Amino acid sequence: MRYVSLFSGGGGLDLGFERAGFEPAVCLDNDPVACETLRHNRPGWNVVCADIREFDATKYAGAELVVGGPPCQGFSTAGKGNPDDPRNFLWKEYFRVVNEVQPQAVVLENVSALSHKHNGDHLTGIMRALEEQGFNFSLGVLNAAEFGVPQSRRRLIVVGVRDGLAKLPTPKPAQRLRNVNDAILDLASMPDTPSFNHVANMHADHVVKRWSLLEPGQTDPNYRRGRLDGNRPSVTIRAGGGYGPKGNHLGGFHPPIHPTLPRQLTVREAARLQTFPDSWFFCGPKTIQGRQVGNAVPVELAAAIADTVRGLIVDAPDARAVGEAAS
Repeated sequence: MRYVSLFSGGGGLDLGFERAGFEPAVCLDNDPVACETLRHNRPGWNVVCADIREFDATKYAGAELVVGGPPCQGFSTAGKGNPDDPRNFLWKEYFRVVNEVQPQAVVLENVSALSHKHNGDHLTGIMRALEEQGFNFSLGVLNAAEFGVPQSRRRLIVVGVRDGLAKLPTPKPAQRLRNVNDAILDLASMPDTPSFNHVANMHADHVVKRWSLLEPGQTDPNYRRGRLDGNRPSVTIRAGGGYGPKGNHLGGFHPPIHPTLPRQLTVREAARLQTFPDSWFFCGPKTIQGRQVGNAVPVELAAAIADTVRGLIVDAPDARAVGEAAS
């Protein structure tokens, strides 16, 4: 089955759909380094680096599916949450593409804060667009930790289908959640390996000393960053930001503190917590690598969504045939 991937980023959503047997007709993103990552890992994919507002999707009409997560900085509680951020309105471009492609199904992903009251107009607009284009839909906030991801990460997922009833994936049966140690502890003794996106930051001596004293799950008040508890799922891996010792907001990639070492996670360790395979290499400087990781949909969650959507598409013709036979 062919699909159109919008806001593809570092490829987390696409890897999940690949595992479910889908093939991208096109992967679109406006970040040239993210596009480089996609091309590096999947030379056969059709990767288009462009602004979605200038993207003509009519050549991909007939693809079974459109998927994507419009940028969330304007909605996220981790950022300024600016209601006037122009990125808040890119979901309208998403639905313009849907109208041009006319797929059987759509998947839209965003931060859970999109469902909050102050963002309600956007969610209402998304629901209205689904109805106007003839989709039955289901939406809800899913926690990636319930789908085999060693990270607590809540995201709003919308699944729409033209035929039949839409549904979201069901969490895995009750079992011990995967934790941080399961995912990354074997990397603690590994030397820096740039080709593996595994390069530790060199922190100042006073920072190392302070972080050495942190207990699992304890936060350094000077940096507002916590040490991970290795026996629990990770906190949400974010694309950037963080705070310095003066409370100033930092740029760049600032993941949590390692559960056993006095340093922040490497890009590879963060990618493990996002369930990217070790074979997936992130291009660009470390900050941009981290941004690709932090913005991604965890691969295991993406695969669960893809499996569900594939079932909805495959079953739809059978459902229509049964109805026609009954009439």
